[in-house]
Amino acid sequence: MTSYFRSSRFYGIALALLAASGGASAYAEAAHAATPERIVQQIVLIRHGIRSPTASPDALAVYASEPWPAWPVEPGQLTPHGAQLMHSLGSWYRQRLMSEGVTTGACDTPARIKLIADSTPRNRDSAAAMQAGLSPSCARGYFAFAANQPDPLFRGNGDDDADTPVTNPPAMPALTDLQQVLLGCHDESCLGKAAASGKKLLLGTAPAKALKSAGTLSENLMLEYAQDFPAAQVGWGRLDATGVGKIITLHNLQFALAKKTPAAANARGGNMLAHIAATLAAAAGQPPKLPPLAPADTRALILLGHDTDLASQAGLLGLDWHNTTQPDDYPPGGALIFQLVETHGEYGVRLQVALPTLAALRAADVSGAGAMHLATLRMPGCPPSDVCPLAAFQALVKRAVRPGTILAGTGGEPAAQ
Repeated sequence: MTSYFRSSRFYGIALALLAASGGASAYAEAAHAATPERIVQQIVLIRHGIRSPTASPDALAVYASEPWPAWPVEPGQLTPHGAQLMHSLGSWYRQRLMSEGVTTGACDTPARIKLIADSTPRNRDSAAAMQAGLSPSCARGYFAFAANQPDPLFRGNGDDDADTPVTNPPAMPALTDLQQVLLGCHDESCLGKAAASGKKLLLGTAPAKALKSAGTLSENLMLEYAQDFPAAQVGWGRLDATGVGKIITLHNLQFALAKKTPAAANARGGNMLAHIAATLAAAAGQPPKLPPLAPADTRALILLGHDTDLASQAGLLGLDWHNTTQPDDYPPGGALIFQLVETHGEYGVRLQVALPTLAALRAADVSGAGAMHLATLRMPGCPPSDVCPLAAFQALVKRAVRPGTILAGTGGEPAAQ
């Protein structure tokens, strides 16, 4: 952990006592006074909540020996359990923003927090649930285009085929684990019978083709666990938390090879990163070169996107936040946080990752101790410290974002109805 988190723990007890005795305002003021550093603005890029698989059970049936479990919603939609998770995350971020002095939590400062969601129904529903937890006593909405209207902020150039072709993936031992879950076996005799009955196999298939399917299938099985399906239904009773942690590494690998490369990351996320940088510059008092996503006095901007958005930003900025204790790099509700900090008149950018644990996903509750994995990230080309000088961050963005990726209409989402 960084010195920032160590100091936060030191002041935690005092701040909690102040919050109890003097209210939210005293709590926020004490948090600000505890350090010479001031958090001017933070931008949270967060994935939507737990959803059902985007493919129907019939489409997935060809990979498994038994029928897939029925979900309570149509394919690709946010589940009630997923909405509960996003509400819990909204509460978690509200407490975090108050403790950092970013907001007092009062309803008379609506401009301090802005939430923009992608236009897919699961993102709009996630935004409504998160906003309810973020501002439980305030009548606040979010911003989004009409359902399924393409949003250049989240969709980039809109090319769904922009993924980099995977030609030679490394050894994938988890592929055997996944095949065992899908068929209940993985020996040659079993695979032969499955193929003869029309099943699509992962083992014995070209590695690149197998990885593309494995990335999706492993995530679908993770979602079963996160959705709190009974143990007998998660992977047909063949998958526990440890097993989920093993197979989800296939999803991580597929994203690393297909979505984090410069070409794919630019196609999806170059436009977003450029506008994030412009928004931070405006908050620092600099004339932005692009229209910012929020007014300069906005203290917290939440962008409710997808796992692909997180992967593209990681690729553009040269980030890798994988942790063996948190095997899923892009879980539902996982976030990349950009903090603009000011210390003695100097501005810098800190990057953090905040990921719900698998147990927290299954409980749809991040309020408990250890429910969120937090880490501060280092950016290539920045000094070896927790905060990168704003000028160095801007130079990194300029190098990473290719010409032609900046798109008109970004940040023009209306207030959602």
